[in-house]
Amino acid sequence: MCNGSVLGTFPLRRVLRRVGRRGASLGFVGLLCLAVAGSLLFAPPGLAATPAYTVLTAIAPLPAWALAWYATGALCLLQMFARSDRIAFAAATALLLLYGLIHLISTFTGDNPLGWVGGAVWLAFGGWIALIATWPECAHQPDLLPGAAPMNAAVIVADAAGVIQSWTPQAAAMFGWSTEEAVGRPLTMLMPPRLRGPHMAALARVCADGHSELTGRLIPLVAMRSDGSEFPVALTVNAWHGDDGITYTGVIQPMGAGNAVE
Repeated sequence: MCNGSVLGTFPLRRVLRRVGRRGASLGFVGLLCLAVAGSLLFAPPGLAATPAYTVLTAIAPLPAWALAWYATGALCLLQMFARSDRIAFAAATALLLLYGLIHLISTFTGDNPLGWVGGAVWLAFGGWIALIATWPECAHQPDLLPGAAPMNAAVIVADAAGVIQSWTPQAAAMFGWSTEEAVGRPLTMLMPPRLRGPHMAALARVCADGHSELTGRLIPLVAMRSDGSEFPVALTVNAWHGDDGITYTGVIQPMGAGNAVE
């Protein structure tokens, strides 16, 4: 585990891992929206008389535009920590694209000859936000990624209900279940009966709040093979938030003689 970093001793690391790329992007957009709202609300008379501002005023008063930007910025800053952020992304994308289209159209109407410059910038921002909104998000960055797993490690993917979706050859060799036998069955088949109840309770908590303190950590556990025999393992799990809900990726390493996990 990568626990030697000074940053790891502060809550900041936990916040950054919780926010992720989508949340960080929403934070940036939220601050941008607040800055635009301030520029509209407190625009000096000379600036308010420029073509770019007069075009906006012809559609709605500047305080109304400022309110729209402020509300969108506040929504982005709130949802950057939330499990679901689709409303914030949709609102930010819509407002940025609308702003860009208004500037672009004002160029063709002659009301703002240089409006195409601002229009291109705002449309580019809107497209960027729309692109980020399609990214699947990792709830936490794991200390051990599946792609960097040791050769003897099993990588298993499961859905929010704990049903196995993907099963590697290493998992088949470790547990004794073939891919056809494992995929579509619950993860509980890989653990002794005494551990199944706590496992299901933990899944229910993650589904309820979208967060797990175990994500990204190396967890010692007891697993069970297809023949019922038990053996010690070390698990690193990561939760990904996507359009279909939470997906779990687990990297399982056997522990014991010759298989020590560093």
